[in-house]
Amino acid sequence: MGAFIVWTLVVLAGLLAVPAVSHTNAETTVSLMASSMAFVAMALAQCLAVRPAYVERLFGGLDRMYRLHRRLGIAILVLILVHYVVTPDFRGLALTGGLNEIARLLGEYAFYGFVVLLLLSLVKAVPRTRIEFPYHLWRFTHRFIGLLFVLVAFHQMFIKRPYDGTALIAAYLNIFALVGIAAYAYTQLLPWLRTRAYEVSSVERHDGATIVSARPVRGALKARPGQFGFFRVNKPGLREPHPFTIAGLDPDGTVRFAIKPLGDYTKALRDGVAAGDRLTLEGGYGHFNHRRGGRKQIWLAGGIGVTPFLAMAERLKGDEGQEIQLVYCVRDPAEAIGLETFEAQAEKLANFDFALHATSRDGRLDAETLAGLSKVDPNGADLWFCGPPALRKAIVAGLRRLGKPPGRVEFEAFEFR
Repeated sequence: MGAFIVWTLVVLAGLLAVPAVSHTNAETTVSLMASSMAFVAMALAQCLAVRPAYVERLFGGLDRMYRLHRRLGIAILVLILVHYVVTPDFRGLALTGGLNEIARLLGEYAFYGFVVLLLLSLVKAVPRTRIEFPYHLWRFTHRFIGLLFVLVAFHQMFIKRPYDGTALIAAYLNIFALVGIAAYAYTQLLPWLRTRAYEVSSVERHDGATIVSARPVRGALKARPGQFGFFRVNKPGLREPHPFTIAGLDPDGTVRFAIKPLGDYTKALRDGVAAGDRLTLEGGYGHFNHRRGGRKQIWLAGGIGVTPFLAMAERLKGDEGQEIQLVYCVRDPAEAIGLETFEAQAEKLANFDFALHATSRDGRLDAETLAGLSKVDPNGADLWFCGPPALRKAIVAGLRRLGKPPGRVEFEAFEFR
């Protein structure tokens, strides 16, 4: 529903532009349709960057909102290139010659800026090389997109155009100019408005992950098991906010994160975070929660993808009316985390069972092996998955070949760049 609303608003901008420029030629019509749609898409992209929790459910989770945000970026790039290449005939109304010239220059600068920043966002690495654009560089430059939007808003309001300010398209674009600018201003205030201060109470360094536990300094994070939050440490080198799934939530507000040292940030975090450090947390986000699932469920965790299941398993009481099987796949048993929690819950609860699969010991996990490990029949059951996408695709395809297709597959597209 959220994606449908967004694309409808974008297309509507193009349709409203047609009657306003119908007295011109085809090139002008195409160019102004493209620019109007691009402008509305820019404004909506700014709105999605706010991460509004109250509309997240319309998109099925923040991960899907960010996927749409990326698709909007692709659409914006294509549309502004169309507007640039297809030359419009701007013989018509203008407020003043001076404002028109300023608007033209700002629009040109904003165009080049958008092309560079959008390409930097969409292309993560130089093709056929090992050169990748660092996350921190992407995040820093991405913040300038909001400033470029302000320039484009000025451009669209004061550039010479073949319709006056009373046209419906003018009002429509002006509304989105205000909405987009307000959203950008709000994103710059997010670090003060929607974050919670925490203090690290303990750090455990295991083979498979770094377990960071923290207690709230003031208000606690509002989150549910299975959700994730944006996490940063208030010390040099660790201030960038990164999304991590919450691995545990205690009644007193204490949270736990299980973070695998895979990239530069997570490796620096493993070495640098210590008890007593201050954290800034934001969340929770996401809709990965078994309570909205069916009666039969298989939870499949691949590596560090066990974190949402750890938080959910801790909260199981046995009265959920659901039969749950967790299969935890790791390369080596030493990498597994949370085994005490899973084993204790499996022993205590009649509706929860747990199996550990180590590929170094048991071989590759495939659909037939999963079906053999699970006390829940995969046929028609919910498959809740967190781990490498390749594993998910292989298991789902394999279950279908076995004639045991899951009734639904739940996962999060955990990528925000």
